[in-house]
Amino acid sequence: MNYSPITENDKEEMLKRIGVRSINDLIMDLKPSLNEKLDLSKPMSELELVEHLRNISQKNKIMKYFIGAGAYNHYIPSAVHHLIMRGEFLTGYTPYQAEMNQGTLHTMYEFQSFICLLTGMDIANASLYEGSSALAEAVLLCSSYNGRNCICIKEGLNPQYLEVLKTYCEGADLKIVNEINNKTACVIAQNPDFYGSIENLQYVAEQAHKVGALFITCVVEPTSLAILEPPGNYGADIVVGEGQSFGIPVNFGGPYLGFMAVKSFLLKKIPGRICGMTTDSKGNKGFVLTFQAREQHIRRERATSNITTNVALMAIASTIYLALMGRKGLINVAKLSYSRAHLLQNKLKSIGFEALNKKPFYNEFYMKAPSGSLENISSNLLKNGILGGLDLDEDKILICCTELNTVQDIESYVSLLKETK
Repeated sequence: MNYSPITENDKEEMLKRIGVRSINDLIMDLKPSLNEKLDLSKPMSELELVEHLRNISQKNKIMKYFIGAGAYNHYIPSAVHHLIMRGEFLTGYTPYQAEMNQGTLHTMYEFQSFICLLTGMDIANASLYEGSSALAEAVLLCSSYNGRNCICIKEGLNPQYLEVLKTYCEGADLKIVNEINNKTACVIAQNPDFYGSIENLQYVAEQAHKVGALFITCVVEPTSLAILEPPGNYGADIVVGEGQSFGIPVNFGGPYLGFMAVKSFLLKKIPGRICGMTTDSKGNKGFVLTFQAREQHIRRERATSNITTNVALMAIASTIYLALMGRKGLINVAKLSYSRAHLLQNKLKSIGFEALNKKPFYNEFYMKAPSGSLENISSNLLKNGILGGLDLDEDKILICCTELNTVQDIESYVSLLKETK
């Protein structure tokens, strides 16, 4: 049976309605070269294709990473990759049919539980796209909750997160302001901040609550939660962040994993899917999507968010990672990351670098190189297979260490800097 979703008469009527004569008129502004046929090679056999891809892969350079700024190179147990490739898990969707997807829903429930444990919050959703849009969704939540339109951001927010937030604010008629007042919907603070510093945010939370605003903590490096105070303990109403450090590789910017956790009074405003545990008519434990009446497919334009498909597969990967690492394993990851970063900072100070962090830091720190030398330093490190950090302005560099940066790697890093000087 043939099925045509649109007839020629339908096309003519639609073109007439919008005032053009043909479909080609719709693309007349495109460069003529874009209409040319693609110059593709002939089909390859499997053997030829494997060889072709091998040749491409050999162009890759394996380097030592001392760079973070929102993307962190952590060890990933091989079981994570193998388990998420199972057919029962291999989808980006949170399943709708509970009776057919108990395994996936159970895993999502455990993901939410892990996030709540780490953040000290009451409720977490089943994931958002990535950290920056999770932060933007949290801001929309706050505005919807208290009807205010001003956003106050503490210094030290990741600049890429700030750019995404500005885009959302423009469309939602929200304003970013410098001072907290009675029009403030929320106050945002990243911890650790973009420069790695660990903030004491209880005072910030108190100031936000005094004027009736909500307080959002943004966590871009979530392994820090293994050894730092949970945000829920110092007054956060909402905790958002990036889950990439939990079992997701650094891979050309994605896919990543946003998470959001809230206090219980915000349950009906939190965006995205929520998995709940229940019992059936026979008393058997089961898992379902719950509180769906707050979502866009039911509330339509009155919903807090229009998010539907999320990154469930990445959330499953993180759940597997956290289950494999366990409490002790995650604490060890955090302690190693912390100690390696402090070891490197001390060695850099001994050869003339100036430490710029005025507060304690976790696994990321920024320093000032000897005057005029940063460009040469970064270039020499790169030539020797080391991504030395993120170059900032005025000879400043943001450096990161994780458990994958060995003491030997750190010694090599410092030795190369001595040679450059």
